[in-house]
Amino acid sequence: MRKTLLIITILIAMLQTSCIEKSGYYTESENRIINLICDITWMSEKTINDKGMSYQDIYKFSKNGTYARILITTDKNGKEQQSTVNSQWAFSDSSFGIIYFGHNAYWDIDELTEKKFSAYRRNGEFGELGMTREYFELTPKEKP
Repeated sequence: MRKTLLIITILIAMLQTSCIEKSGYYTESENRIINLICDITWMSEKTINDKGMSYQDIYKFSKNGTYARILITTDKNGKEQQSTVNSQWAFSDSSFGIIYFGHNAYWDIDELTEKKFSAYRRNGEFGELGMTREYFELTPKEKP
């Protein structure tokens, strides 16, 4: 029983230190990155499958470490459906260049400006067998 508690305690300690959570003030550079991510609603390009259905993701990040991902699906007749996933995010490195979503899901930031958010969607750790990495770009959602 003691061995099990020790293992659980070690695992919890590792999980708590795996993401960057800073106490105190952020630097000007860190604030700029946070503001670019959180002050803009980001959207992906529409993709269309073989059946004529289109898909588009919208991301809204909050400074409290939560985000909403809205998937908009439009069928070939123009009927639109939306589904929302709410979850948490954090920076996993001290340079604020990697966003961690949990369950080995990361975004390795490539470029972040007022007009473009490009990154590599990564599942797994570098050097791990089965790690995948895919490039994507987001642009600001136009305000109605």
